[in-house]
Amino acid sequence: MSLGLGITNELLETPTDWIPTDEGLGSPLQLWLQNNVLVTVNRWSDSSNKENHAIQESEVNQPVGINNGGLEFDQSGTDKQYLDLTSSIAVGTGGAFSLFFAARLDDLANETILSDSNSEFIEILRDNQFRFKGNVPGAKTSVLKTDATPFTTSPMIVSLIRPTNGELEWYVDGVLVELNASTTNGTNTAGFDFQNIGSRNDNDRFLDGTIMELLFYKEYITGSTLTRMHTYLKEKFNIS
Repeated sequence: MSLGLGITNELLETPTDWIPTDEGLGSPLQLWLQNNVLVTVNRWSDSSNKENHAIQESEVNQPVGINNGGLEFDQSGTDKQYLDLTSSIAVGTGGAFSLFFAARLDDLANETILSDSNSEFIEILRDNQFRFKGNVPGAKTSVLKTDATPFTTSPMIVSLIRPTNGELEWYVDGVLVELNASTTNGTNTAGFDFQNIGSRNDNDRFLDGTIMELLFYKEYITGSTLTRMHTYLKEKFNIS
């Protein structure tokens, strides 16, 4: 399966006219950390209308700097780097969601994207594994696995999408990843919260690399709208 990882590092000057609040998506959009918009090392302001900003008031835990319009996290030191949201975002049992992020990672093992606790998190587990864990009404972990190696240390667009039936969909650079028979709990309706970005519960599994953009919706995005979302992000970050 081709994953289309032909990538350059510069942003396009004129990305697609479509934006992630079109087609009625402004209301279900819960968080939008937009590339090169209101971003500093201690605060990445939310570009959705929810005003749920990602902040880090402790100087020793702030990202090392701005890189390609996003924030770079360097975990080589003793003090780890991460962000916390102003308020937690909750998805109920059986609730639909769509997560999209553009990132360039320095490592591909236990790289947490979002979390609230040790029993509620989304992480890149390995170069061919993606993990989601919810805890409402009880803890349930999904480990999505594939025979390919879609996660790389090059810039990439990653999507994790769940309809109300809980059947998880994983995309890299707009291509649906084919899950293999070793996948556990490919269907998971567990509810969860998240308030941490780049760490699991501000305690471990810290993300090492750069988050260039991140969007989270409480809605199942599919069909032509999903195609437009992927096109928007791929054009923005020159990923073919």
